[in-house]
Amino acid sequence: MDTTRSPDITDANTPRRPEDPNAPFFSVQEVAYLTKKSVRTIRRRIAEGAPCSRRHKRAMILVSRDDLNYYYEMDRVGGRRPPRTRRATSAA
Repeated sequence: MDTTRSPDITDANTPRRPEDPNAPFFSVQEVAYLTKKSVRTIRRRIAEGAPCSRRHKRAMILVSRDDLNYYYEMDRVGGRRPPRTRRATSAA
């Protein structure tokens, strides 16, 4: 029995390049690809109140081109978390 995945099956947690970059709406996976973020990060931002245009059948979330600018703006104006810093260790 072959357990390899078929190439046409897409993983819901994998960013995916949009078929049409000029499309009016994008899936969460396509937004993740365009913004260079993980799908989990995009879903988390939507849960926190980031705009998503509409929910489509089968629980698919679509984001409009206008709303996509919000995701770019989040990173530009400081939507990123500060880098982790390590505590100084005392030399014994």
